[in-house]
Amino acid sequence: MKMHTSILVEGTPMVGLFAIVTEHIAIVGSPDRGLPEIIRDVLDVDTVETTIMGSRLVGCLLVGNSRGVVTSNRILRDELEKIEEITDVLEVDTPMTCLGNVLAVNDFGGLAHPDLEESVIKDIEEFLDIEIVKGTVGGLKTVGMSVVATNSGALVNPGIREWEIDRVKKTFNVPMESGTVNFGTELVGTGVLANSKGYLVGADTTGFEKGRIEEALGFI
Repeated sequence: MKMHTSILVEGTPMVGLFAIVTEHIAIVGSPDRGLPEIIRDVLDVDTVETTIMGSRLVGCLLVGNSRGVVTSNRILRDELEKIEEITDVLEVDTPMTCLGNVLAVNDFGGLAHPDLEESVIKDIEEFLDIEIVKGTVGGLKTVGMSVVATNSGALVNPGIREWEIDRVKKTFNVPMESGTVNFGTELVGTGVLANSKGYLVGADTTGFEKGRIEEALGFI
C-alpha cells in the first residue's frame, strides 16, 4: 500500500469532495496540487479530469463501483464524453443531483438516502449490479458522506447507532469500523478517497485517525 497524507485541494483538506474513486478508475474535478497524479500513484487507477454540471465537486455529484458511474442527467455532454473514455455511465433523472452525497456503494451493495426515488434506485441497482437499501448512518440521510466503503472495509460516522450497524455490515459485506477525519470531522466521506489498494486523506487528519482508517479499510 502506498499512502499520501498531506493533501490540501483548493485550500481545503476535504479531498473527498473533489474526486470519486473505484477499484479501477478515478474521476477528478480539480488538478490542484497534482491531485490526479497523486490519485493515480497511490490508488493505482486510471484517471480523467472533468467537472460535473460545471462544478469541480465531483465527489458530491457522482457515485459508482467497478461496473460504472452514475450521474444526474443534467451532466453536460462534454463532461459525459470524458467519463465514458474510462468507464460506463448511467444518467438518472432525480432532483437529488448530488448522488455522491445520497448514495454509498461498493461492488457488493449500496446504501441510499431514505427519500431517493424507488425508480431511480431500481435503475442504479441494475446498472451497478448490486442491491441497494435505504437507510441512515448516525441518523444522517447523507449516507454518501457518512460512509467510505471499499471492497475490503468500511469507515463510518462515529455517531452510527446500534441498529444501523448490522444494516451497514450486511449491505457492504465487509468489516466496518467507525472513525473521523481531519481532526474530528464525522462526515468521513469528505476527507477520504480509498479503494482496496490504498487511501488518501485530508492534511488535517491526525495519526490516531489514520490508524482507525487503516483498520476500518483493511490495511492493518
